[in-house]
Amino acid sequence: MTLETTPDTIIAKRKLDAPPERVFHAWADEEERRQWDVPGDDWVIESYSSDFREDGIETSRFGPAGDPVAESFGRYLLIEPPRRIVNAGVMRSARTGEVSSATMMTLQFESDGDGTQLTLIDQSVYLGEGETAEMREQGWGKILDKLTAYIAENRKTPA
Repeated sequence: MTLETTPDTIIAKRKLDAPPERVFHAWADEEERRQWDVPGDDWVIESYSSDFREDGIETSRFGPAGDPVAESFGRYLLIEPPRRIVNAGVMRSARTGEVSSATMMTLQFESDGDGTQLTLIDQSVYLGEGETAEMREQGWGKILDKLTAYIAENRKTPA
């Protein structure tokens, strides 16, 4: 295990074709998150739980079908519907349990005409060799693309 630490900040933006309330709900709702929140086309969420409230815990285990490679553990620090979500947590190898990064993430949902400008700010420290900022940035890009497509197909908030 190496002692190398590499800090980085990723800012990713997407324009979504739904109001902030709808986009916020897609991020906040456990069942909706399961529909789009993995970076790989062949990846699945093996397990996911979210106690969506300030100080609530979120956990996830995901990766290619039948071979989860990552586990995340986080805590919601600030929730301001439908404008902002802030959480902090760690990413671990699902195989070894080794922590690969520690992150604080801020999501901002801003009204933009009939839609929403979503801004994701990921402030991470990468620990060792298991994960890099480039990998994370690519992953967020794929996840936000999936969210954009999901919202386009599901413009109304589920009942």
